Amino acid sequence: MSSRGDKLIFGLGNPILSDDSLGIRVVERLSDEHRKNGVVFETGSIGGFRILDVINGFREVVFVDSTPGENPGTFKKLGLEDLSHSWHLTSPHTINLYTAIDLGKKLGMEMPEDIRIYVMEVNPDQKFGEELSDEVKKNIDSFVEFIKKEELGG
Repeated sequence: MSSRGDKLIFGLGNPILSDDSLGIRVVERLSDEHRKNGVVFETGSIGGFRILDVINGFREVVFVDSTPGENPGTFKKLGLEDLSHSWHLTSPHTINLYTAIDLGKKLGMEMPEDIRIYVMEVNPDQKFGEELSDEVKKNIDSFVEFIKKEELGG
């Protein structure tokens, strides 16, 4: 594999849609705090087929995103297989990540061998604005630390 890098940590979201900006904010903080050889930090508001161009050539990819849920502020780590049926990381109007990666493999693209996803539940009623909700503000530091410990060794 002619890799662009060993590991990509990618924050997904919309910077002007309140809690939907969470993935971008978290990855920006991780990038500011941790510069490691072989780790690339990027953010964006993309999904579906467009994600293939971003992840093509990386051995390992970590996505950070928000997801509407019943318990805003709670977070978890997922594997790609957890998204195989219904999850859409950025928009319900695009194909899901699992399907996009499967297609990338079938097209002969250099898809990552290892993909992990970290999500925090947010209130499904998003508002335009740059301010995070209280639930997300209260838990963002713990979310950053969780990802740092899991992915960057502390």
